[in-house]
Amino acid sequence: MDMEKPRIIIGVLFCIIIIGLACFGAASQRDESKGLSAYAGFSKIDPAKNHFILVGDTQRTNPFAFCRERNDKERKAILNEIARRDPAFVVHLGDLTTRGASTKEWQEFDNLNKSSREKRIPLFPILGNHEFYGNDKKALQNYFGRFPHLEQRRWYSFTWKNVGLIMVDSNFSTLTREQDEMQRAWYLMELKRFEADQGIDHIIVCCHESPFTNSRVVGPNNKVKTFFADPFGQLRKTSFFFSGHVHSYERFQVDGKFFVVSGGGGGPRHKVNVNPAKRPYNDLFFGPELRFFHFCEIELFDRALVLKVSRLEPDGTFSTVDQVSARRILSKRD
Repeated sequence: MDMEKPRIIIGVLFCIIIIGLACFGAASQRDESKGLSAYAGFSKIDPAKNHFILVGDTQRTNPFAFCRERNDKERKAILNEIARRDPAFVVHLGDLTTRGASTKEWQEFDNLNKSSREKRIPLFPILGNHEFYGNDKKALQNYFGRFPHLEQRRWYSFTWKNVGLIMVDSNFSTLTREQDEMQRAWYLMELKRFEADQGIDHIIVCCHESPFTNSRVVGPNNKVKTFFADPFGQLRKTSFFFSGHVHSYERFQVDGKFFVVSGGGGGPRHKVNVNPAKRPYNDLFFGPELRFFHFCEIELFDRALVLKVSRLEPDGTFSTVDQVSARRILSKRD
C-alpha cells in the first residue's frame, strides 16, 4: 500500500503536466494563428502610392488531380513580386486557397504572403468558389478571421483617391434568396452612388466568376452578366470589370467598357478558344490558347487609369504584355 501511493501521486502529476503542456500548446497555437491571420485593411492604405495590384486564383492544384499542372514555384514568384512592388493595396479576385475549410491550406496561403503581411500591404479579397470547399461555416471562419476589416461582409465597396471599387459575390448557390436580392439592390445603389459622386472619376467592379470568357474549361456566368455586367455597362464612369475563375488572361471591350479576366496567380491553367470563327467572344488580347501566369496593376495618372499586365517569364523575371488606359469621360458640367 505504501508503494501504491507514490505511483498514484506520480501518475496524477504526470497527467497534470501533460494537460498543462497541451493547453499551453493550444494557447500558443491560437496566439500564433491570431498573429499570422491579421491582414492589413482599409486604414493601412498609403495615400502617397498611385498604384494597386489585382491577382486571381492562387489556389494550389488539388492533390488528387494527377494530370493537372502544379505551379508552386510560379505561385510563389507571383506573390513575392507583388510584395516587392509594394502597392497601395492588393485585390484578390477569389480562390485564395484550394479548400476554404482547410486550416492547412490557409496556413500555406499565410506563408506565401509572408512578405506582404510583414510590409502591412492591405489585402481586399472576394469570395471564390474554392473558398466554399468543405464545411461552409468553417470556410467562412477561416476567411473572415484573416480579414477582420471586411466585418463579415461578403460584398463591400470602398474608395481610393478618385476611384470607387465595388466587390461582389458570385457564389449565388450559397446565398439565400434574401441575400441574393439584398446584394443586387445594394450593388445598383453603389453604382448610382459612385456615378453621382463628383469626387469619383472611375468605377471598378471585381467579381470572381466571369460574364465573358472563351475558356474551354469553365463557361461564362449568365447571372453575373445579368446582375452585375449589364448595369455596369450602362453608366458613364464605369471603367474596368475584373474577374477570375478562368485560369488565363482575356480582355474584352463591351459598350466601351473593359472586361478583364485575370486568373493567372498559380492555379492550373485553362486553355481558351482562340479561333475567331468559333469562340463566342472577341478577345482583344492576341495570345495562345494556353496563356501565362500573371497579375494586373492599375496605376492612376491624374484622371486616367492605366492597366498593365505583368507576365512571369521562364527565367523568373516579369514583363509587361498588355497595357490599356481608361480616361475620365467628361460630363456636360465639365
